[in-house]
Amino acid sequence: MSKIELSADEIKVIHQQLNGEIEIYNATDEQQRLLSSVIDKADALLDETDAYDELEEQGNDLVQWFWNKYQEQQKQA
Repeated sequence: MSKIELSADEIKVIHQQLNGEIEIYNATDEQQRLLSSVIDKADALLDETDAYDELEEQGNDLVQWFWNKYQEQQKQA
């Protein structure tokens, strides 16, 4: 699996999205740009790992799934 690289701003926007503070449609332009970047990275990792079943088992929340993967990676580092 490729190493997940996230900027501090991407981490912040992930937290905002997971906490229900923002959605892509009501985010600022900068938040939308950051969230889109996170989603693109998540999609790439999902394709790379072929984890569609895992994503479905976790409720089909791509950002939450990606955040979980990032946290797993951080624990192993």
